[in-house]
Amino acid sequence: MVRNWYNFNWLGGDGILEQAVHTCDWLAWAMKDVPPISCTAVGGRQIPAHGGNIYDHIHANYVWADGTLGFLAQRQIPGCSSENHLTVIGSKGTALIDSRGASITGENPWRYKGEKPSMYQVEHNELFASIRAGKVINDGDRMAKSTLLGIMGRNAAYTGQQLTWDMIMNSQQVLVPEIKDWNTKFEPEPMAMPGRTKFI
Repeated sequence: MVRNWYNFNWLGGDGILEQAVHTCDWLAWAMKDVPPISCTAVGGRQIPAHGGNIYDHIHANYVWADGTLGFLAQRQIPGCSSENHLTVIGSKGTALIDSRGASITGENPWRYKGEKPSMYQVEHNELFASIRAGKVINDGDRMAKSTLLGIMGRNAAYTGQQLTWDMIMNSQQVLVPEIKDWNTKFEPEPMAMPGRTKFI
């Protein structure tokens, strides 16, 4: 299983956490880190999981207390169209972050025209600069909430239920088995079946 980690939810989290957790970051950022009140989702598996138990696509629908809706669609299926972007539709315009950069259309149009350095290099530069300056960057709380947003979407897809933020905050689910050593044998949980898989 460790060699096939991607296909097991206790190791990789499923695609919404392994691949699309950064989109969860974007949603949280757009909502100023205020968590949604509920989520419904659909998902499933079209391509063999090589003995695993994850879905290869999930579409999650989040609702915030002020009525704002957030939609996150994720799939990992070879040969399909792939894109990674954030679209925020507001009353005065639309903001877009995609491979071409960041832009706003509408009442106050704008496009980022500056240098486009590697985001991976920028995050390392910021981290190293903060260490050298003695000003620790601690995004732990944001990372935990973004991860929980993904877990909420995954579990809504797995169970077929509408989940609330309070439900996910108080979940008793434990995916990681009790492992004593490298020879520990166990059977992972079967692939989730919405309507049958229970929320824990």
